[in-house]
Order: sequence, then structure tokens, then C-alpha cells
Amino acid sequence: MVQTGRSAVHPAVARAFRALDDSGLPWVLLRGADDLARPSGDVDILVAGALLPGLDGLMAGIGLCRVRAAGHGSHRFYFGYEDDDGGLWLKLDVVSDISFGRYQQWRTPLAAECLERRVRDGGWWMPAPADQAWLQLLHLALDKGEIRPQRQDTARTAAAAASSGDRLAAYLDQRCGAGAAAELLDLVRSNRFDDVPALAARLRSGWTDGARVRTPLRALTHRASRFVLSPRLPGHGLVVGVMAPDGAGKTTLLHGLRADFPIPTAYVYMGMWGAGPWDGWLHRVPGGRTAKKMFRVLKGGAAARYHRARGRVVLMDRVAYDALLPAAVDDAAAGRPAHSAAGKPRVGLSDALAVRLGAAPDLLLVLDVPGEVMFARKGEHTAEILEKWRQAYLRLAETLPAALVLDAGQSPEVVQRLAARAVWHRICPDSGTDDAETPDAGADDAAALALHTWRLLDWRFLLPVQPRRVGYGGAVDPRTAAALRLLDPAATRVDAGRPAGPDNSFEVVLLREPDLPLFEDASAAVQPGGWMCVQVERSLLRRQGPRTLAGWKRTFERRGFEDVNVYWHATTLDSPARLVPVASPAAVRDTLSQHEGVRFGLAKAVLARAALALRLFAVAVPAGSVTGRRPES
Repeated sequence: MVQTGRSAVHPAVARAFRALDDSGLPWVLLRGADDLARPSGDVDILVAGALLPGLDGLMAGIGLCRVRAAGHGSHRFYFGYEDDDGGLWLKLDVVSDISFGRYQQWRTPLAAECLERRVRDGGWWMPAPADQAWLQLLHLALDKGEIRPQRQDTARTAAAAASSGDRLAAYLDQRCGAGAAAELLDLVRSNRFDDVPALAARLRSGWTDGARVRTPLRALTHRASRFVLSPRLPGHGLVVGVMAPDGAGKTTLLHGLRADFPIPTAYVYMGMWGAGPWDGWLHRVPGGRTAKKMFRVLKGGAAARYHRARGRVVLMDRVAYDALLPAAVDDAAAGRPAHSAAGKPRVGLSDALAVRLGAAPDLLLVLDVPGEVMFARKGEHTAEILEKWRQAYLRLAETLPAALVLDAGQSPEVVQRLAARAVWHRICPDSGTDDAETPDAGADDAAALALHTWRLLDWRFLLPVQPRRVGYGGAVDPRTAAALRLLDPAATRVDAGRPAGPDNSFEVVLLREPDLPLFEDASAAVQPGGWMCVQVERSLLRRQGPRTLAGWKRTFERRGFEDVNVYWHATTLDSPARLVPVASPAAVRDTLSQHEGVRFGLAKAVLARAALALRLFAVAVPAGSVTGRRPES
């Protein structure tokens, strides 16, 4: 637990605050300052709009993943799982403007003012006391429509710190009529909380912002978006399968995860051998059992793929791999290996088809429980039979991709924590970050970083100089910022709109996924003879700025940079195995030949070679770096 001047703060929350501080842009904690040691609800944060382009990467760098939720205005929701003291789900609710109403339909221009008047309070920023008081009162009146008994002390404290002459009080009078702010204060100070709902209704109905049509339309649009577009993880979701004999606790675990997960989930049952009302008839028909198995595989697989495409975590009770178990049991009893000499599971034609049609889990949890424990739990079969099945599952797990064996002989609460941690690490690979890996003012960054973090500095080999005075900007996460301090302990974030000067002049500037305003201001901050390195991904849907690395190269040249070069990050921007100069066809062809063996690698290599022959590879390359030198004069 991190101690600040005000109260204890959970380490994950402290990491988030430090990451926001490192961004160099203003932010404030809106609510929840007294519940930071182990937050039981949302941690509400207001940030500057300029921070939004890099916010997802910033949060991912400290183990928080965004859940996209349409129809919530500027709200962005970030979740994280901490495996400490029973497990903790952390939720940050980040906004870039101040809006009120159930559907954020009443927008205000107050965010910039509140950020400008912010004050430091221990380890975080808070709105000025009067702003904080009025934001709390307006939240209760306009968002909640009432002040419930459990919130009345909070309302009294806010009313004591507020006055009708404050800036936000004047704004309320401007929107809802003169005297509205004074009336709200009077009701709270005189404890007439029963009269608050009527006043809240008048404030809502009397709100005027010059948009009598747009405000109801905004509410309707946000409400419809919430109904049609459910919350989702970025990209595709995750299929989590559970395998184990009867009595191991599969269903208990999955229902516990579903009830505990604050992120979108879907439960899919893939029992191929479960009893059904038509079993008596089907078992008399040749091929009936096989047809039943295939139908259930198709049905369960289709449901899992649908929910995965909707960005949900699919919790699959049993998986198509169960079709391999009868052979695995026979192999275990006979002492035969569970796989062939080629390393493949021994499998018949119908079973192979079932595995092919079923949705392959992204994470397969195999619950390991001794046979006698399973028998004591459920009383089915015998302890000896269940032990044979246990060994068969373990042997089969050795041949299956993405399999993870969990010791499920422990209490259900412990098993659920182990499973939740495994699932979350698959959703957010950086969620293993701990305090020792998080940059902190005054800490020894070199000691705090794992050795693999040095890979974040591979880009420096693209430059002919040893970086000294370093600036960085865009979606640079805390780990990368800490790594940059190994090159320059005074490494500084470059922000759009910050005036150039001696303190904002650098020998080397690293930008990650910048927008054009940031690129323009950062290029002006490069010293004559200095270098700029921009790490970007191709995006044909980008609304502004270059969409390809070739476009970024032209942007460098138009800005006057010389010696501009493009490098392909093979295979991804985050974990490149090689940094390949696009201007070298031989290096590109050699790299392509090494990726032909992966899935779809041959097809991609053919297309890439065609782009290379047409001199369009800088347009086709999916991710990379562009470097350039600013002229001496």
C-alpha cells in the first residue's frame, strides 16, 4: 500500500496517477479520494482532451485494459485485476469533459476551467475546493436526481465548502435561472433532502444551453447506443474453456467468474455427451450419437464465435477437445503416449471434425483434482475411474495449445482467483506489472526495469548518434518512459502547444502514434542536427494525418527533414523481431522468407513481394519507424 499525505492508495491506483503525471498534461481526481486504499467503486478522473489519443496505450502500460461502452459521452472505462487479499477489480472512469444527466446529455465547457484551477493534494490532483463542492452537488442533483441517506453527509460537506458566488454556481444560474444555485445550497444546508427531487426536476427541465433540439437528441442517441451496442473489449473477445472430469468444479468456477467479472462475459455450454430428451431414439439410429455430438459442437461453436466477435469473454463449460478424451483414457490405461510420434493427439475422423468445428479456446483451463476429492464432492462413478480421467485430461493437456493446468483441489475462492488472474493476463499481457517495474520520481529506473525492457530502446540503433537530451511524446507508456531515462535521466515529455525554448529543445525526439499538431511542435523542438523517430502503424481509417509509413516519410520531408528513412517492425510495432530498412529489397526479402511458415505467412509474403516489386512496400508495411535529421541551418 502506498502512503500519501492524505491516505493510503492502492498500488494499482498509484501507478495510474503516476502515469497521468508523466503524461505532462493536466488531470484531476473528481470523486473517490477517501476510497483509494481498496476502491469499492469507480475511480473518477477528469483529463485534458489532448491526453485522449495516447490514453489507451498509457493505461495498457500499467496493466489496465479499456472496455468500450458506446452511449456514455466522453466516458472511458479502464479495468484491471489485482491478485491481492482476495482479488480486486479496479475500474477507472475517465472523462475529458464535464457533462450531466443519465445519458450525459447536458454538456458544459467547465472541464478546462476546473483543470486550470486544480490543486495538488498528496499524491494526486484535485479540483479547487469550490469546484469540487459544486461538481459533487451537481452530480447528485442532475445525475442522481436525489440525495439518498448514505450520500447526505457528503452533500452537507460539499454545501459547507460552496457558495452562491462561485464560478460553477454562476454557471448553474445561467443555465437554470437566477437563484437556482442558492436554492440548492439552502435545501442541503437546512437538511430538506425530501425537497431535492422536485428541485432537481426543475433544474433539468429548465436547463438551457442554446440546444433545445440537440440535447434531447443527444440523450436519445446515447440511450439507443447503449441498447444496441453492448460494452466490449477492444478487437475480438476471448474464449476461455474449462476441461476437467465431473466433480472438479467446472460449472462452479465459470459461474463464479461470470458473477465476479465486471467486463462483458457470455456463458456457453459445450456438453457433447449430456443427456437429452431424444437420446432414446437417437441411440437406436445408426450415426445418431455422432449427429448429436456434431450438432452440439456446431451450436456451441457458433455461439462462442458470435460472442467473441462481439468483444466478450466467452466462458465455455467443456470444450470440443472433450471428443478426444475416450481415446486419451484408453491410452492412459494402456500406458500409451497421448500423441503420435508427430506430436499430434491420437484422434478419429469424427472427433477430428468435432475439434475442427468447435471454437478453439484462446485459454484452456484444465482443473486438476485428485480422484478421491472429486468422488467426495459429487459421489459419481468411483474414485479410481475419476483418477483415470484425471490422468487422461493431464496427458491430453500436454498436446493442446493454450492449456494451463490449475490446482483445483483448493477452495473455490482460491481457484477462482487463480483463474481470474490467468484470464486477465491473457486479456492484458502487461497486467503483471508491479510497483518495482513502475517508474517513480527519485527511483533508480535502471534497477526497476526488467531486462526485456531494453528492447523498448531498440530504435536508438536506427540513429547514427548516441541520444543524450531526449524528448518523447504520443502514446508512450510508463515502461518506455522509464527506459528512456536510461538514456537521459532528464528525458521530458513533448506536448502539442508547449512553446519552444531552451528547456524544450532536444537532440533526439521519439514519438509514438502522434497526431499532426504534436508532430509539428515536436519537430520544432528538435535541435539543428538532431533526430526525430516516429513509431506508427498503418491505418487507412485515420481521420487526420498520414495513413501509411510512406505518408509519414513525405510529412518528414515537407517539414524539411533530411536523411529520412523507413523501417519495418517485423512483425509488430510492440514486439519486433527485426527492424528492417524498407529501402533495402534484399533485407525485406530475407525477412519475408523467415515468416512464410507461420499461418497465412505465405500469402502475406506473396503480397508483400508484389508490393516490393511495385515499389509500394512503404505503403503496405503495417507498422514501423520513420527517422529523419533536422538540418544544421
